[in-house]
Amino acid sequence: MNTRRIERAAGLSTRVYQEIEKMILAGDLEPGQRLNEVNLAEQFAVSRGPVREATRALVKAGLLVSIPSRGVFVREMSETEIGETYDVRALLTGLMCSRAAELRSDKQVARLEALVRGMGEAITEGQIPRYYRINLEFHDQIGRIANHGCAHRIYDDLIRETHSLRRALASPGQTNDEHRTIVEAIRDGDKEKARALGEAHVLHGKQRWLATLGASSRKAG
Repeated sequence: MNTRRIERAAGLSTRVYQEIEKMILAGDLEPGQRLNEVNLAEQFAVSRGPVREATRALVKAGLLVSIPSRGVFVREMSETEIGETYDVRALLTGLMCSRAAELRSDKQVARLEALVRGMGEAITEGQIPRYYRINLEFHDQIGRIANHGCAHRIYDDLIRETHSLRRALASPGQTNDEHRTIVEAIRDGDKEKARALGEAHVLHGKQRWLATLGASSRKAG
């Protein structure tokens, strides 16, 4: 077992929190999987106390769930919760794209364009994990340009909740074409177009997710 050494400094539970969060977002801990406190303590080379504190905080953050007499598990979202998350993300993305179109600088637009090119290269090379990492950076960059702390914070929380789902459902070619048109609207300072494209981008993701659900149901039947 690889040991993730965590510095013996103040805030061990915070560091353990960050490591477990990374494992969840990377898919190393899958939805529905039970966490083993002893194994995690050994893996991070800490006592069980910081692990226990970290898991409690992750339960509050919505990434884990605690079931009495059973243990702590990686949260599984219901279809209703996932659908609602897409709807809220669409509104937040539209807002941030609109503000980005108003506040962007040439340097910031150039950075967005570079990220779109990077995603295109990752698709061509079949590097989907790399594409996904750049995709997250792309949306984070729009949030930074928009400079709306509340919207950005809530958006990030929703992304963490649905991270593993979005990895499985990504349609890189189509989504990157949408990224490109969003950047064009931001570059041109067209606030309303940027808002509409941002909202549509997320709702298209919801449509792809619903289509996947339908395909799974037909296969099961």
